Amino acid sequence: MIGLTLGKKALKFGYKRAGIPGAIATGSAAAVGYALVKRSLKSSTGTENVDGAIDTETVKSAVEKDGLSAVTNRDTLESAIDEDQLGTDVDVGDVQSQTEEKSDDLGDDSDADTTQ
Repeated sequence: MIGLTLGKKALKFGYKRAGIPGAIATGSAAAVGYALVKRSLKSSTGTENVDGAIDTETVKSAVEKDGLSAVTNRDTLESAIDEDQLGTDVDVGDVQSQTEEKSDDLGDDSDADTTQ
């Protein structure tokens, strides 16, 4: 549900910036970026409910600025993940490597699309 809200906000931003193509690219990239971080955090911590531990605004801003590859950046992950919400320590390096793997599986072609 949070990913949908994030995607809608990114759609509006992209539309204002570059019309319909910008809305599609930015909204899609932000939603996919959030999903990548969420999956990686789930598998890294073994915790199912990680939604509250991810700062969606940080993910959205990073993707809007630098494209989908921004979610594989260690600084982005450190600022987007709230360990206090999870109640456990998070190995950001592990989350980063899993996010990179999942991003590579997608082909990561969307970086070029979000820089219009």
